[in-house]
Amino acid sequence: MTQTMARIGSFLQPILFAAFPLLSLFEQNQPEVELSVLWVPLILCVVAGAALFGLFWLITRRATKAGALASLVVVGFFYYGVASENLSGLGLSDWVFFALWVALLGAAGLAIARTRRSLVSLALIVSVGAAVLALPAAAKVAAYQSDHPAIAISDPRIWPTSLPKPTPASGTPRPDIYFIVPDDYPRPDVLRKYFHYDDGPFIRQLEARGFALSPQSRSPYSDSESNISAALNMDYLSGLPRILGAKSQDVRPVKRLIEDNRASQLLKTLGYRYLHLDTDEVTFAGSNPHISPLAPPDSFENLWLQKSFLRLIGGPIGFNQAAMNERFRHSIRSQFSALNRLPQTAGPKFVVFHTLLPHDPYVLSAAGKAVTFPSQSEDDLGSRLGMRYFQQQVQYVNRQLLETVDTILAHSKTRPIIVIQADEGFQANSETFGEPAALDIRVKGLSASYLPGIKGSRIAQPPNTVNTLRFVFNRYFGTHYKLLKSASYPEGDFPYEFQEKLRVK
Repeated sequence: MTQTMARIGSFLQPILFAAFPLLSLFEQNQPEVELSVLWVPLILCVVAGAALFGLFWLITRRATKAGALASLVVVGFFYYGVASENLSGLGLSDWVFFALWVALLGAAGLAIARTRRSLVSLALIVSVGAAVLALPAAAKVAAYQSDHPAIAISDPRIWPTSLPKPTPASGTPRPDIYFIVPDDYPRPDVLRKYFHYDDGPFIRQLEARGFALSPQSRSPYSDSESNISAALNMDYLSGLPRILGAKSQDVRPVKRLIEDNRASQLLKTLGYRYLHLDTDEVTFAGSNPHISPLAPPDSFENLWLQKSFLRLIGGPIGFNQAAMNERFRHSIRSQFSALNRLPQTAGPKFVVFHTLLPHDPYVLSAAGKAVTFPSQSEDDLGSRLGMRYFQQQVQYVNRQLLETVDTILAHSKTRPIIVIQADEGFQANSETFGEPAALDIRVKGLSASYLPGIKGSRIAQPPNTVNTLRFVFNRYFGTHYKLLKSASYPEGDFPYEFQEKLRVK
């Protein structure tokens, strides 16, 4: 019986050791990550652990040795980054630590391979240890998922106001609608005042193409997901604190309300298709299906494999900074290309496109060349140093946006509706400008609209991004949605802590 338990435990050891870092990372981040992103990496862990056990069993013909050797390989691969970070205080260089790590594991592997002992007791002890690591993390994941069910867009508790279906007059054209979201793109007055940068040439290029700029536009919140969700659902998210609790950390519903939003549902009643693209995965509840899961800099898969041995190498399978930056650059270019192909597809269509630019990471110059930000400190991203690199990405994304606008206008059979609207403004460090100014800058983002055939003002009033699509629906689709009072809520200790209105000048 003991030997049977040891053999079973030996088989499970490498699987449990492989799964623990993944489950632990997911358990810590599950308020922000959908369960769907866990399955593929978890399957890979199971397959890798089982395959290593099988390989070493074929070599040694002993289950206990196979389990121990497979577990050593798993620990050497998946735990390298954790060990390196925890022992960073020793002052060892990366390659010195690597040599010591390999030497230590190699010596342990050699000792296991050469021993003539049964290793039954060792197998039982290690198996229990692996289970003690992995199973509680799995239980916490299961408990959290059970306690936090999904919220549907149809839940009437979410929205403060209802939106009747549009009823346009018979024969009214159905123009394609492009809702383009550059991340953290500041208003021109913010760029001029704080960056000492004149965005006038870009704005004038937009105006020459028929765009109207909203010079006083601001966002209701201070994070991308909440602002995009509010804009696409044409309402404040004030129902979520009532449903989830003001101190809830579960932000997954916000992303779900981007993927399945009220604007797209209302437009589907008019025959529109909803097309959704993103250079990152900010607007997707799970993984972005159009890009590699390893492309977004802070994707769950990236965070997981950055803790592994692969953090040492570059190239397509590497996870050093250069490799991750290059994958992100590729996703930016590929998704802009995909967006530029859409005007030639059948309509009518509602296209939502989000690009993380000009937001960090700072990986592109104004001319689109690869650059590397010279600091590893997150604080520097919103500092004067970060602002210089941010400005370069503003210039780069300007070129991409103008190219996209020209492509859309040139290939659309009916003049389209185009909204270019930042989710919010630049995230400056409070140390750089002071906390009041940083909060003020944060909610002042670019907003410009191309609204053909509209007479008079083409700017939603009040000029809050939550009103933009209400204004569009009223002008084109026979609705009479009330434009909402403008409010901005500063970022609090909890994501749904919508208590104090931010006074914006």
